[in-house]
Amino acid sequence: MKLKLVIILFLLISKFGVSAQDVYQVSLSDKNKAISLTNEAIEKVQADMTDDAFKLLVEAISIDFTNRNSYLQLYTVAMNDSSHIDTIIPILQKSKKIFQEDDEISYYLGEIYKLKGEVKRAMYEFSMAIAYSKKNGEDFHLVHKYYFNRANICLAKNMISTAVLDYTYAINLKSDYGSAYANRGICLYKMGETEAACKDWKQAVKLGIMQSEEYLKKNCNSEAVK
Repeated sequence: MKLKLVIILFLLISKFGVSAQDVYQVSLSDKNKAISLTNEAIEKVQADMTDDAFKLLVEAISIDFTNRNSYLQLYTVAMNDSSHIDTIIPILQKSKKIFQEDDEISYYLGEIYKLKGEVKRAMYEFSMAIAYSKKNGEDFHLVHKYYFNRANICLAKNMISTAVLDYTYAINLKSDYGSAYANRGICLYKMGETEAACKDWKQAVKLGIMQSEEYLKKNCNSEAVK
């Protein structure tokens, strides 16, 4: 995935002590220290010690805030312990000024906002992730989820035709995406396209989404269920 690292950095977090006009330089020893702290944080997360992991990642970023993996691991902390979300969000938002047009960071922010219940902001970040992925390359392994998550928000907001487009794009990127077939089937059924909906639900079941069996039994004829 292509990334643009901004050399002239903006003001990030005041305690990092870096002004808007500073050209950031870091020694090799500090880079290695940040990597070591990040790796230690990953181990803490795996041991369900998220408070310790969070502190280690913040320390790693304070030493070298161009170490992208430290920011990515903050997402993992947020998903495992929501108590840190309000602190993690501004750090990730400011990281976007360093790693410009980074679709993965935007996607993670969208996921965090969704967890927080801030749907409008989640929608924005998923849309940004999609836009950046057009430039960075759609072969990245998470891109199908950008569309799926935005489609889920559209479905919840009854933006059915838009949701269908995003589910379809997700399926084009990942042909065995059972959940996308299942949810697209719901959209198609709401649009009155029962035959197409049943076809999607049948495919979803083949791909292991057994919840779609209920939709098949309730809304489709016996031929579609077979």
